[in-house]
Amino acid sequence: AAIPAEATHVTAASRRHDPARRRVRGPAVTIAVYNPALQSPEYGGGPTRRRHVPAVRVPPPRGAPAWTFDGRTLLEFPPAVHNGLVVVGTNAGRVFALGAKAGRLRWARRVRGNIASSPAIAGDVVYVTSMAGVLAAYRRQDGRPLWRLDLGSPIESSPLVANGLVYLGTHDGTLYAVDAGGPRIRWRYRAVGDIKGSAALAGDTLIVGDYAGAVHGVDARTGARRWVAAAGRRFYGGPALSGTTAVIGDVGGAVVALDTRTGAVRWRRSTGGAYVYATPAIADGTVYIGSYNGRFEALDLGSGAVRWSFDAGGRISGSATVVDGVVYTSILYRPGQPRRTYGLDARTGAVRFRMADGRYSPAVAAGRTLYLVGVRTLYAHPAPAA
Repeated sequence: AAIPAEATHVTAASRRHDPARRRVRGPAVTIAVYNPALQSPEYGGGPTRRRHVPAVRVPPPRGAPAWTFDGRTLLEFPPAVHNGLVVVGTNAGRVFALGAKAGRLRWARRVRGNIASSPAIAGDVVYVTSMAGVLAAYRRQDGRPLWRLDLGSPIESSPLVANGLVYLGTHDGTLYAVDAGGPRIRWRYRAVGDIKGSAALAGDTLIVGDYAGAVHGVDARTGARRWVAAAGRRFYGGPALSGTTAVIGDVGGAVVALDTRTGAVRWRRSTGGAYVYATPAIADGTVYIGSYNGRFEALDLGSGAVRWSFDAGGRISGSATVVDGVVYTSILYRPGQPRRTYGLDARTGAVRFRMADGRYSPAVAAGRTLYLVGVRTLYAHPAPAA
């Protein structure tokens, strides 16, 4: 389109895409617009934490990645990816924002404390939590600090952004709702035990587990308790939701499914006492999750029955992700044991990809790119050109 001589900014929009605005710097301007259905802006892909973005179609990698990024220390949690920006935190408290196309560094910041969570990107803001009890907000364009809130207790909970609020839990057993526009606490909810995992959103109900074995249903607007279920022994990872079912891993040795409306337990799958630290992935009526017994299992969402099981050859601690019919998982290798990430056929469990790196949650996909997470390296694998 012709740009009037007096124009200073141009906005572009397209059907099913987010509009984008750019400053005019010369006779022409190129504007990228993005489909919101292809983004993964927070842990698990979105508020349900399902770890599956159905519209993204990227096959298992073949050959070298288009780019890599060395975080120089442990990448314990996967990045958030939204509208061409990849943001990842490291165990050394560094936050890096990268261009999705070429992996070029856009900005970097340091947060007090280790980062053991994924960032969240919402609008023009990036939200980051840290083990020093900090919730920090940065401008997505250039990383300029906007505000910081010190909650006084370690945070492993990845922020969830919805309804103009940022939801997160802390080790002292408090679930917070913080105003997304500034460091004002809207409400607090006290759980039974420490909250280490991330909350998920079922309609207007937040669902979160605690380290005393309780799962809580909380009104997302007011923080009022709707239900509490004594469903296990210790819940470390957060739940994943599909329909009216929430599935959560119990460190006490089980995978548990609950009704999101009442907290009633629908089924329980024992892992023989093996720890389950992971958040499940859910896709097409199947739950995917691994445990410390080294088995990675596909379970029927309705009944918990095993559809297939894969021997990963090592403990599984991180959460799986489903991308285009393939589910990715990594082993928590021991000293001297090889590093390994697997891509398994989501229907059969057959191995379709393997990589000699990875430790925790191994994958995120957005747009036409699969991002694999190694111990300290991020790998970007775009889908082949059509």
